[in-house]
Amino acid sequence: MNHSLLFLFATGCLGTRDVVPEWLDENNSDAVEEENEEVVIEEADCGGSDTGDVMGFAVFGSIEDISTREGPSNPEALCSFALDPTPVLAGGDPVIMAASAVCENGDYYVGGLSNPPSIGMFISIADCDASNQTVMKSATGVDYDDVSSLGDGEEYGPHTAYLVTLEQGQAIGEALVDYTGDAVTAGFMAGFVLDVDDQPVDGATLGGGGVDFYYMDSDPSDGLFLTDGERNTQTEAAARSTFVGPGAPIFSYTAEDGGNHTWDPQLFGSLPGYASFLLFNAIN
Repeated sequence: MNHSLLFLFATGCLGTRDVVPEWLDENNSDAVEEENEEVVIEEADCGGSDTGDVMGFAVFGSIEDISTREGPSNPEALCSFALDPTPVLAGGDPVIMAASAVCENGDYYVGGLSNPPSIGMFISIADCDASNQTVMKSATGVDYDDVSSLGDGEEYGPHTAYLVTLEQGQAIGEALVDYTGDAVTAGFMAGFVLDVDDQPVDGATLGGGGVDFYYMDSDPSDGLFLTDGERNTQTEAAARSTFVGPGAPIFSYTAEDGGNHTWDPQLFGSLPGYASFLLFNAIN
């Protein structure tokens, strides 16, 4: 999972929310009850103001709403989670490694991390109170190589975590004209195809996993993924080269644009109920 890094001027923010999100209790009450005893929503140290002994490494960065390309409008309601997706390979649920409140300025900082999974990890942004849902649970990948050597007190970032509001997720689901499922419930894989300068690429297509990919265009008036009533067949740079793959299994996905750029295959997939984000960064 290769991901671009966006420069961030980090500012101090401390906050705590004494709440364990209700969605942690879904579908696995015994295991999750044990897990909940260990999951604590920590204070978010976005400015690195913690001068005491620090256990584990941290991942930090900004949160970007894919619709507005700005920070979340309700950071006070959101929490950030570091997830281990390894159990998903066997049909299980991701494991929460650590959690923290989102900062007032819309940044996130998840600390106390150790032993990152070899397949990579996710940063998830979700409502702290699932009974008042405002966003889809998101999952933005973090490469194992980027965090594997980090020790106590070390940090990785800034790393952008993407966000989909519930309204936007529902709009995406409704626009998937040939998909018969509920994309918000089933989850979808979304992302961007970028060149070596992290710029969106025209004319790229995705493949793998038997997924029927949808490509967003810059004119939503006739449908997010349609032009003159026909489905788009490739990425459009003006739409940030955004693609969506509903119900995408964990698989090795590819991107290609006729040989103008080269991208490494990416092992990725969607998670039930999540908007999972994959960035294809060209190697030439």
